[in-house]
Amino acid sequence: MDVARTLLEDIAHYFVGHSDPRAQLDTLERDRQIAEIEIRAVLDRLASKYDVASDDVDQAMENIGLAIGDMTYEPETEYLENIDLKPMA
Repeated sequence: MDVARTLLEDIAHYFVGHSDPRAQLDTLERDRQIAEIEIRAVLDRLASKYDVASDDVDQAMENIGLAIGDMTYEPETEYLENIDLKPMA
């Protein structure tokens, strides 16, 4: 049930947007994880089909993780800066 609630929240935030940088950062992290899970599944299927060693898949995933981090660096930095600028409650 938590997954369904989270998906509904993500859809609502897509149309309305987040106002809290912490929520934005959490969503970014979740989206990164989902992307890596989906890519891993594709690579695992290819590896199985073409008898590729799991070490090669692991290496590819390391590179993909770095690429996703590079791609989302600017929004992550912006969210972190906004969190640091907000007064602590």
